[in-house]
Amino acid sequence: MEPDYNDDLTLATGIKEGNELAFNHLFRTRYERACRLAAAITNDNAAAEDIVQEVFSSIWQRAPRLDDRKPVDNYLFASIRNACLNHLRDHPPRSRVDISSQESLPAPPPPPEEDPRIARLRRAIDHLPPRCRLIFTLVAWEEMTYQEVSDRLDVSLNTVKTQVKIAYRTLRDELNAPLPSPPKYSPRQQPTTRAGSLSTA
Repeated sequence: MEPDYNDDLTLATGIKEGNELAFNHLFRTRYERACRLAAAITNDNAAAEDIVQEVFSSIWQRAPRLDDRKPVDNYLFASIRNACLNHLRDHPPRSRVDISSQESLPAPPPPPEEDPRIARLRRAIDHLPPRCRLIFTLVAWEEMTYQEVSDRLDVSLNTVKTQVKIAYRTLRDELNAPLPSPPKYSPRQQPTTRAGSLSTA
């Protein structure tokens, strides 16, 4: 009978023992989410995919040393976060426009029309500091609870709350338009607390 790899500790044990079925389950069920996380930090989809693939490869190579007493997600997403921050340190953002390489290229087709308010909001989010943008994205767009973000990124609950408050305050200042207040943390309500939808009015 095949082990239930939907169980976090069973999955970690399987990977530690070098079971390819366990590792394939991890890759299949976490890859897309891992890429979204990496892209949210780096703001670069291609770099995000490279980072995620390298982290998965590293996990498999170091499988015998994996601590199977803890969910493998803790190690996976913490490793991705650290790898992304190292990438940003080693590859600071550059100007995306290179005139010399653009002169001979045809003009790109116009992007699909987007509400200007939505576009303005997206630009404001892109300008948040990497960690702040990541935490805000997970709470506001991925609809994760503060506790889920804390567990996923291996940071304190206070860090999550602080970064969300900073994000909302920064977006209010940049957009010069009212946004809903960040959700208030309540220990009793936290398991079901979600961030409210952003108003772009």
